[in-house]
Amino acid sequence: MKPHERLAQALRAAEATAVVPYLTGGYPDMTRFVESLDALVEVSPALEVGIPFSDPMADGATIQESSRQALAAGTTLDGVITGLEKRANIDTPLVIMSYLNPLLAYGVDRLIPRLVEAGVCGLVL
Repeated sequence: MKPHERLAQALRAAEATAVVPYLTGGYPDMTRFVESLDALVEVSPALEVGIPFSDPMADGATIQESSRQALAAGTTLDGVITGLEKRANIDTPLVIMSYLNPLLAYGVDRLIPRLVEAGVCGLVL
């Protein structure tokens, strides 16, 4: 099944309104982010993972602060993707939310294949 089909199926299968948890990648540090990810994939129809950004002006105070703490702990886009790649065999659909700037700096041609390999089936910009 294609990743976007897994996402659509998971959302349709929810018996009520689907609650899709959001995690800031690398918050509060990479170890605890991965632990949270592992726990939530067991109970969530899908997960949204935010890429921390140094100037998250379109986000609210909570995501701004979690991004600040994740970046202070050394989180990078590459590190978040590596964490997701280690869990690429999970069935829970993953969606990435990011500002465009970090994705362009990383390189779209390099980014997209890695996200697909990590099991990401959606991207919110």
